[in-house]
Amino acid sequence: MICFIDFETSGIDVFKDYPIEFGAVLVDDKLNIIKEFHSFINPDRKRKISSAALKIHGLKKDDLVRMPNSKQVITSFFNEMGHDFKLAGWNISFDVVFLRKLAHQNSMMREYNKINYRHLDIQSISYLYNKMNKNLIDNNSLDNMCKIFNLNRKDKHNALDDAKLTFEIYKKIISTI
Repeated sequence: MICFIDFETSGIDVFKDYPIEFGAVLVDDKLNIIKEFHSFINPDRKRKISSAALKIHGLKKDDLVRMPNSKQVITSFFNEMGHDFKLAGWNISFDVVFLRKLAHQNSMMREYNKINYRHLDIQSISYLYNKMNKNLIDNNSLDNMCKIFNLNRKDKHNALDDAKLTFEIYKKIISTI
């Protein structure tokens, strides 16, 4: 099984920023969706989220305060999705850092370590697809790959939608092999 994940975060610095939204799509070996997971994450009160980050994600600080905390979110993720899968995502190394950070901060490393250590980076796979097809696009972004495959990206910066779109791009590329 493969679990396509995406985090929306307070910024791109994996050391100082933190996740504010988590989306995941679990698929079987025949690429059928088995389960979906989605949650916003209430940031620790000590952490500040910039107004720019809130604007990008279309949120207000009050919205996040009412959301589950990171312990509740990571516990729900493992309870609902399990751990018998490989992780995949768009620039998966970024998302894995935040998943591991959530697991570590909430004493869930035992669960995290049960996940297969092999990851699929769909951004890298799409880069190869683009090169093999004579550079269809200049910039290998999720937006541009959605355009190539006529996929509607209605909500930018929505973790579940981005996880689903990444899965759809993966399916489209795999179908050409």
